[in-house]
Amino acid sequence: MNRMNKVILAALATPVILASCGTALGGSDGSEKILSVTTSHTSAGAPVLCNSVNGADTGTQITIALAAAGTLQNVKVNLTDAAGKTVGTTDVSGSTLLKGDKDGEYKLPVTRRANESLTVNSAVTSPAAVTVSGSPVATLKADIVINRSRSSVKLASTVALPVYASCTK
Repeated sequence: MNRMNKVILAALATPVILASCGTALGGSDGSEKILSVTTSHTSAGAPVLCNSVNGADTGTQITIALAAAGTLQNVKVNLTDAAGKTVGTTDVSGSTLLKGDKDGEYKLPVTRRANESLTVNSAVTSPAAVTVSGSPVATLKADIVINRSRSSVKLASTVALPVYASCTK
């Protein structure tokens, strides 16, 4: 093999080596996924959202556990209704995400109020059992968009959270 062929082979191999080291530019490496969606209120062991608890809109915390490799700039949380319409949204800085159980896992706690506003929390609230009355008034899903400096990945939740007008503890 002559010198010119070696130079050409080295040039062609460089992007492959960089990609395997995680320094390649571009999109997702496929490691991003929603691991679970839980809430601070449960009924019969299942997560629920409450517009009011004991007559007050104290909010229900939604905790999204996710896996994502690399440096995350921010994560956008979108609450979507059954028709796919976004009814609430917030951005969470990547530096404020809570560490999950393993490397590359994060917990993202946000509180949802009856008016669909979302507030980012600094800690995960333990679930509390509530009694729900009537049928759910809606169902919501918590979808996320993971943003990095040069790419973003949208992840849709498969967990439909029932919303109840009134809950009691």
